Amino acid sequence: MAIPGKNADLIRRLKFYGFGFCLGLLAVSFIYKGKGCKMPSSVKLEELNYQKLEYTQHGECRMKCRNITEEELKQAMKSGKVNYDKSEVHDKPCPTYAIEGLTASGKKLRIVIADCDTTSRVVTAIDLNMENDSCDCK
Repeated sequence: MAIPGKNADLIRRLKFYGFGFCLGLLAVSFIYKGKGCKMPSSVKLEELNYQKLEYTQHGECRMKCRNITEEELKQAMKSGKVNYDKSEVHDKPCPTYAIEGLTASGKKLRIVIADCDTTSRVVTAIDLNMENDSCDCK
């Protein structure tokens, strides 16, 4: 048989704990409302999209040869993800990131961008749906 005083004390303590825990949850939910976790890929993509966009001579040649417009490139950058397997994040002086994304017309593109300080330089652009690539860019 249980002692009535000890059970009442335990229940009272659990009520206080539960009340404090609920207040803590409310405070945390108001402080962090709308702020979610971001994956490293999406953070890097935001940074690259925010920076000034430049085109290397090779990048312009590849885009022209593969019929990739600047608008399609920007669409792929906004909707895409960084493929770290194809990226060279330790390149010097500028790390390169391979971004893969879809355009509104359904093209699946891979854009290789060099992240140089405050500038994103398009190194090359590849249409992943193309089977034959006859570009002669140097």
